[in-house]
Amino acid sequence: MTHGERGGKRPGKRDVMESRVTTAVITLVFAFLLVLVIILSSSLVEAENLRRENAVERAYSDILMTLRMGGDVGRMMADESVLGFGYYTHMGTPLYIWGDAYQRLPLTSFPSGSDINGSYTSYDNETDTIESVRYVSSVMASPDSLIRSGGSVIEYPDLIYISFDASHYAERVRFMIATSFLACIGIFAIYLIVLHIFSQNSRYRETLRRQESLVRLGQAARTLTHEIKNPLSAIRLEIAILKRNAPESLKDDVAIIDHETDRLTKLTDKVSDYLRNPLGNPELLDIVQEIQFLLSLFPSGVRLSQSSTEGLFIYFDKDRLRSVLENLIKNGVEACDGMDIDVEISVAAGERSRCIITVSDRGCGLDSSDLRHIFDPFYTTKIHGSGIGLSISQQFVEAAGGRLSLSPRQGGGTKAEVVLPLQARS
Repeated sequence: MTHGERGGKRPGKRDVMESRVTTAVITLVFAFLLVLVIILSSSLVEAENLRRENAVERAYSDILMTLRMGGDVGRMMADESVLGFGYYTHMGTPLYIWGDAYQRLPLTSFPSGSDINGSYTSYDNETDTIESVRYVSSVMASPDSLIRSGGSVIEYPDLIYISFDASHYAERVRFMIATSFLACIGIFAIYLIVLHIFSQNSRYRETLRRQESLVRLGQAARTLTHEIKNPLSAIRLEIAILKRNAPESLKDDVAIIDHETDRLTKLTDKVSDYLRNPLGNPELLDIVQEIQFLLSLFPSGVRLSQSSTEGLFIYFDKDRLRSVLENLIKNGVEACDGMDIDVEISVAAGERSRCIITVSDRGCGLDSSDLRHIFDPFYTTKIHGSGIGLSISQQFVEAAGGRLSLSPRQGGGTKAEVVLPLQARS
């Protein structure tokens, strides 16, 4: 499609900027919510892990206290979720064992070179149990206070072992992680829904804007066409008289007046077409035959590259179909101004019983802002264009249940695509 000189700010540029800013704000808000959920989840999991470690430490302390007091170690272990507890020598030999503890402590399974003053703790993800070995110096206990159930004193051990049931802590951690994951999915889903709603609202606003524009156009156009046609008729009558009586030196000037008057007449006719019933009188038409008929009206650079060998029939008003095709082909030819004319027309059957008509040119093309407003009434990229042709064509196509779209052509130029319902030949 051709480009012309336009002045002023492009329509809709502010709307595009506002839409982008709003989308960015929505994205930032939901990104903040996702980060907040992740941080909160991490904090809760970390807090639960700390509670688990504290429970192990408390179990150590309570069992040792029970031993000092000569209480029931087995009951204390059950109360503190302890599965096993034992005293061992530094060689791993058991001195005393309660519950599910090793008969001999497997020292080789612990990290080699562990500090004798430290401790070792491992967590089994499959069984959700904690095994902890504490060296003597890390446990604050008095040997004299450690007694057997029979009342005799226990010699101070080298190693103390505990096996702790952490399943309820693990279940809470898994629940928190699962809940956080579902919350993130929910936030992302809501984000997509909000963007979809915002996009729909933007389209609704654009449609409403166009409809309001059409209403204003209709009101103005009816008045203008009525007021302009009568003076035009008088002017054309006077021009006919001038053609017969004007001297030869003024013939060129009269021809210019006649040409411009004819252009005004055609413009008022187009506006009238736009305001009339766009559906017209539809009939069954062979789209390939209609295109072949129109090819004789255009230069040799316009060609038909038929993609389907079978006849493709559509239900369309014949005059309106020719108006649509003529407008698209003419735009393609004018887009090649100053270059070799290269306009290709293709017809094919698409999915869901659709006929696809494509008019492709190798002209100068259109930019994104032009594509956004190219179907607006009186929006044009041509110096001498009226900006009404594509609006009329779109209205005719949509009235027939179809769709008209323009897009950049790969390799340069513009591609116009008309999609219409296919009809069975009766």
